[in-house]
Order: sequence, then structure tokens, then C-alpha cells
Amino acid sequence: MPASQEAGDGRRPASDRTAKLAFGEKIGFGLGDAGFNFYWVIIGSYLLYFYTDIFGISASAAAWMFAATRIIDAFTDPAIGALADRTRSRWGKFRPYILFGALPLMGSAILTMSTPDLGETGKLIWVYVTYSAMMLCYTLVNIPYNSLAGVLTADGRERSTVFGIRFFFAYLTGIIVGAATPDLAAWFGGDDAARGWQLTMVLYSAVATALFLVTFLTTRERVAPPRAQKTHPLADIADLLKNRPWVILFALAMIVMITIVLRGSSAAYYFKYFVERPDLMGAYIGLQMAAYAVGAIATPFLVRRFDKARLLMVTMAIVGTLSILYAFVPAPASNGVVTVTGNATATLHADEMLDAPAQAGDRHRWTRHENAFWIVRKRVELEESGPVLALENGNGQVISVVRTGADGTRVDSADLPVEIVVMFVLNILISLALGPKSPLTWSMYADAADYNEWKTGRRATGMTFSAATFSQKLGGALGAAGVGWVLAAMGYAANQAQSGASQTGIVLLQTAVPGVFALIAMFALRFYDLSGGKLEQIQQDLEARERSGN
Repeated sequence: MPASQEAGDGRRPASDRTAKLAFGEKIGFGLGDAGFNFYWVIIGSYLLYFYTDIFGISASAAAWMFAATRIIDAFTDPAIGALADRTRSRWGKFRPYILFGALPLMGSAILTMSTPDLGETGKLIWVYVTYSAMMLCYTLVNIPYNSLAGVLTADGRERSTVFGIRFFFAYLTGIIVGAATPDLAAWFGGDDAARGWQLTMVLYSAVATALFLVTFLTTRERVAPPRAQKTHPLADIADLLKNRPWVILFALAMIVMITIVLRGSSAAYYFKYFVERPDLMGAYIGLQMAAYAVGAIATPFLVRRFDKARLLMVTMAIVGTLSILYAFVPAPASNGVVTVTGNATATLHADEMLDAPAQAGDRHRWTRHENAFWIVRKRVELEESGPVLALENGNGQVISVVRTGADGTRVDSADLPVEIVVMFVLNILISLALGPKSPLTWSMYADAADYNEWKTGRRATGMTFSAATFSQKLGGALGAAGVGWVLAAMGYAANQAQSGASQTGIVLLQTAVPGVFALIAMFALRFYDLSGGKLEQIQQDLEARERSGN
């Protein structure tokens, strides 16, 4: 097969390895990661909560499931990477998987978020089978997509721009999924929460499938392996294990993903049981993703001034420091907005919600908060006007009260207390610092693939990124499993008031524990040595080899 076809483009030569990409191609590639995050944000932020509080398995069982299924990934990830490296088609090595793997991923994800009426053992079997199938399909599409990033161009700055745009779209999806999921599930499901979560996944996966098609249609593969290259998958793995920058990145990506997933997976529990404001869950995660997006889009500008590894060290130091400080923020003194759970009659007292006793002549107006647009809510006045509100079948209603004194002073229980404001500010600052992590590390993985080709004369882009994906998934699984294990050890019981130990565990999982992992990542970066000057020399040498036909 001619080299131009092996590169996936019948018109452009494969030697155009340092091509400047058209803006449309950058956008098309970036939209692919927007598609993946309709799945990944659910996995990283809501799936553990779905399993424990909606599907009804224990935190410990969910934790062990997350950990056990990574054994499958240890084999499937490198296998798919090796298969993609050896694929030859008129569409290239990696793009066909994006096209043909989208529908299986959609189907398996919908099954994962479905809740058939099964016994305890049946539920566990269902969870293991459907989650494993979803992650296998995710791998089948995601590893070729990640590998595609390494063959669009070998130009370092173009790569940084591509990854910045990619992760901007990824986090933009994260804003939508993070903020909208609880409200969408409530809207779709009504009184049937399980059906609401399932239909939400139907919507997300349909949009993701359309975005994958856009990526397939708008991208081209340009960076090809040396023409005479013949390798074995085991040789590819051996090359990676000797590739010091890649080994450091493998450990780094796993550690940082643990940091991110600890924050995401514990946020729902943090706001439901510690802050006692589950209505803020979507806004908190949505703003977290928005800050990630800003950090990601700023990355191309930052790498023009700072070395990638040094920039990542600084951002991890910021994340670690602020996360540890976050642990000292107390719960609000009063619970000004109440989310009514259960179908029994609920009685709400204005004095408790306003943290102050009523005075003679005070008037009370009760309001219900309804969804308006994502994280925005509209308030609907209720007919009741006394200091006590009795609700029948108030499941899921979000209620607040306004008290007007005889002198005209007005106090609204929905006003955010300073503790919650501080929580949101710290969350945004930490997420801004974490935003450059993904564009930087994935760009560094592409550099590590170039380094491997420069050092050994062999290129294994798919294997490089498959092992990187496994590192990310391993970190994500350990983060989610860690939340589950800690909750189980602390005596967590779903949909009940938590004990002191359980609350402490939830707080630490959201704050100090991710901070410690961020500081460990900062330390690991001290051993990474692919600097800007060395990378320029590598690209010059590889271009010279290509011109000479080697």
C-alpha cells in the first residue's frame, strides 16, 4: 500500500509530518473528545452515586467492581493499541475505530445506566457485565482517538493547540453533563429516578455518536511509522518500559486522574450529606468543569512562555495547597434550602432554615425552586404563608422561605452563606489549576512517542496511547474505588443522615486527599526530562531520517 494511503489520506503525502492544521480540522478533532465526555463525566462524577443511591448496591461492592474490572483493561488496552497500530485501511489506522465503535459504545452505556428488577446477586452480575462491556467499547473507540492526536501533525506547537482545543471541548461537555445531569434525570424520570438516569444516558450517547462521526469526517492521518518498520506487540511494550519519559507520564497520569476522580466522585456525597444542599450539586460540578475548560484553553498560551513539565509542576503545587486549605471550610451554620426526600409528609420550620427565631409581626413566603436552564432555577411561590410548611409527597422538591419583618426587613433563606461561597471559590481555583493537566500530559505523550521513534527507530503510536489510556482508566477506577472503600469503612448508608466518621471521610475525599495526590504528582515531574530544546532536536533528526528514506 502506498505511504500516502497508509497515512490515511490519498492526496497528502505521509511525509507532511509537521503540517499546520486547518482550524476546521482542529475543531473536528476536538469535538470527538466532547463526545467522550458525555460518557467520562458520568463515569467520573456520577456513576458511583448512581450505583449506591439509585441502583441500590453497597459502596463496598461498587468499589470492588471498579477495581476488579481494571484487570480486563490491563489486557484489552494494549491489545487494541497493538491492533490499531497494525491496521491498514483507506481511512488510516485509527479513524475506522471511531466510526464503527460508536454505536456499540452507545448501546453498552445505556445498559450500564439501566436498572432491571433483580435480586442482590443479579444486580452485582448486571453491574459487572454492563460496566465491563461499556469500558471495553469505550477503549475500542478512545484509544484510536487518542492515538489519532499523535499522527495529525508532529509540530509541537500545533499539538499544544490541538490539545488545548480538544480539552476545551471536553470540559465544555463536562459543564453540560456536570450541571445538567441531576436535573435532566429528575425531569425525564419524575417519580421514577432510575428511568430518569437511563433516559439521560440515551440522550448523551446519541449526541456523542454524532460528534464521533464529525471527527471521522474532518480529520486526516499524516505521521506514519518508518516504511520498513516491522515490530511485535511485545517489542512495542518493551520499548515503552525503556522509555523513561513515558514511564514517568504513566505514573503521573494515574496519580492526577486519581486526584480528579476523587474530587468528582465525592462531590455528590459532599453536597448531599455534608453541606446538605444537593440542589447545588449540579452547579458545583458544572462550574468545576467550566474552570477546567478555561484552564485547558489557556494552555497553548502558557506553553509559549513556560516549559510543559515546569508548568505542570506549578499547577499541581497550586492544586495541592488549595485542596488542603479546603478541608478547613466548615459546613454552613444553617440549611437555608431543603431538598425534600421520600414520599412521606415533610414538615419544614422557617426558624431552622433561617437560623433565627421569628418575631411578632413576621410574614413568611415559601417558594419552590424549579429547573429553568441547566444550573439556573426559577422560584414559584407556594400558597402557604406561615412559619411552618407541611408537604405531602414532596419527593425531590427544593424549598426555601423568605421572612419579612414588621419593619420591612427581608431575609431570604436561599441566599448563599459565606461557607458555601468559599467552597465554590476554592473549587473554581483548584479546577483552573487542574485544567492544563490534560492538554499538557497528552501532548507530552505524543512527545514520548516521537522520543521512542528517535531512540529505537520504531514507532508505536497506538501502543503508546493505549498504555496511557490504561493509566488514566486505572487512576479513574482507583479514585472511584477509593471513594467507595472509604465510605464503606466509615459506615456509609445511602439516603440516610451520615455518622460523624462518614461525614469526615466525605469531606477529606473532596478536599485534602486529592491535594496530597496532587503534591505527589508535582514531585514525580522532577524526573521528566524532555525539554523544549531536546524535543526540537528530536524532530529535526526524525525529519532528516524521513527525507533519507530510513
